Amino acid sequence: MHRVFENFVEQLCASVDALDLHEAMASAAEGFDFPLFAYFTYPSASGDTPRLISNYPSSWTSHYMQLRYHSHDPVILRGLQGWDTFDWGLDRTRRICRPRGNKFWKSSSVWHSRQIDGLHA
Repeated sequence: MHRVFENFVEQLCASVDALDLHEAMASAAEGFDFPLFAYFTYPSASGDTPRLISNYPSSWTSHYMQLRYHSHDPVILRGLQGWDTFDWGLDRTRRICRPRGNKFWKSSSVWHSRQIDGLHA
């Protein structure tokens, strides 16, 4: 684990663009045996587009960004509250969702189910 983190920090220091950041994050995710990762940032200037760097399939990330799910995603919303770590899980976050957040969960669940079914087909 220590080596994965060291490699990640080295890759971050050498990063010059979003592609480099994607590669650093993909390498770290693989090293920690995480199948998927996502890094989301709100724009610093109003009117700019949010950025999503992820290895989720583009079919999902395009859908996510087009429908502005980042405005309802409980993980994003919780992350905006501070730098501290927090528990995250389907049961925990569904209890605190607003009605539009439930639409996010339904769409996300359907999409992920299709992906899992596709892997087992």
